[in-house]
Amino acid sequence: MKPGLSQAVIAIMACVIAALVWTLVYYARDEWGLGEAGYEEEIQSASNATQIDGRAVVRLSGASQLASGIAVRPLEAAASEESVEAYGVVMNLQTLLDTRGRYLVALGEARARRAALAAAEAEFKRMQLLFRDDRNVSEQALRNAEARFRSESAQLAAAEAALGALDNALRSGWGEVVAGWARNPDSAALKSLLEQRTHLVLIAFPFDLPPSALRSAVSVAPVTARDRARAARPVSEAPQVEALLPGQTFFYLVEGADLRAGTRIVAYAKAGGDRQRGVLLPREAVVWHAGKSWAYVRRDEETFARYAVRATRELGGGWFNPEGELKPGDEVVVSGAQLLLSEELKFQIRNENED
Repeated sequence: MKPGLSQAVIAIMACVIAALVWTLVYYARDEWGLGEAGYEEEIQSASNATQIDGRAVVRLSGASQLASGIAVRPLEAAASEESVEAYGVVMNLQTLLDTRGRYLVALGEARARRAALAAAEAEFKRMQLLFRDDRNVSEQALRNAEARFRSESAQLAAAEAALGALDNALRSGWGEVVAGWARNPDSAALKSLLEQRTHLVLIAFPFDLPPSALRSAVSVAPVTARDRARAARPVSEAPQVEALLPGQTFFYLVEGADLRAGTRIVAYAKAGGDRQRGVLLPREAVVWHAGKSWAYVRRDEETFARYAVRATRELGGGWFNPEGELKPGDEVVVSGAQLLLSEELKFQIRNENED
């Protein structure tokens, strides 16, 4: 390579390297602290959220509340029986349906064998009468009729044994009630399950729960959507257990088409005993964050504090919250609670960026 050309190549490579170094410095200035002053100026702004005594608080002026549609409602006193929380799962019915299909096939086979046996028996008796009546049929014909009768009898016994085994499988796996649905070709309950208008759920309750609580309706909801609770009516004891759900298991039916097989659910059953005092929390007041339920209570004209609540027990159009931090007469936000939570989360994000 000529000296002039090599010097030109070296000069171009030096320019490219300098450009790459400048680009790296420019885009990494925040990490190296070169753009810290400008960054601080960018994020500094007045926040409507803060922490007071460890509790999240949001401040909004009267004008901002009006523009945001913030509305409050005083809490009412309420009383309710204590409830027990349990867990369960929406059942996958594939095993039940497979066993049912084999059962109905075996049932048809057994009916056919009974009919064949009845015909063979009638023919055998006819042959016996004819043979006794001056041997109007041959002895070989009589023996053939008897052999057919014995064969049909053995085939019926085998068909009934297979049918009995499948019936036992249904009852041992699903209990007498559900097995009865499966045995009935025209079962309305099973048709509803197949059309997913209802769902069969397995719930495991603590062993010390009173039997009366297990035979009454309970409320259930997906573990990840506890605000979507609905009533579940008892079906029967469940002969099977879930490895991850220790306790006494029961089957319940739940209305609705929005559940899927395998969905983990939480259930709430009345435990009996004395009635608890508390407040009735409107449904509109509850917001969900980090897997928990919360509500905002107005402390003064411009301040709202977030409180943990228990949205687990339905009571007259709302949730029963046991007596504690929330008292009757406290003004809870029923419109705009999600906006307050969003404002609080924005404050937390700004704090994390400052760190």
